[in-house]
Amino acid sequence: MVSNVNDIKKQNTIATEKISKIRTARLHRFYIIMGIFIVFAGILSFQLIHTHYERAQVEQQISTSKKHYTTAKNQNETLDVQVKQLNNDNYLQKLLREKYYYSKSGEIIYSLPSDHSEDVSQK
Repeated sequence: MVSNVNDIKKQNTIATEKISKIRTARLHRFYIIMGIFIVFAGILSFQLIHTHYERAQVEQQISTSKKHYTTAKNQNETLDVQVKQLNNDNYLQKLLREKYYYSKSGEIIYSLPSDHSEDVSQK
């Protein structure tokens, strides 16, 4: 009877050892799987944040490019108007008279102190 009790105790200890080994193996497997999951989640989160940051930079570049485009377009339109005006003889003569003090034949130009246009000889 004593040997039966000892045999049962040995079998119980062997069974508890096997159960504890299985539990530790499952716990280790769980930790490994969770570690792999955390690594992948970290990589994906980093990619998501990095993509969001790059998208914000590209949108900022687009907005500045649009501003530069509108200013260049407006400047181009004003230059087109100036080119058309310079092709007009009447406007060109008026500009030469005002800016460079050219005169028509028989015309006398008087320079007044309140005149703010620059003198050609001072350039």
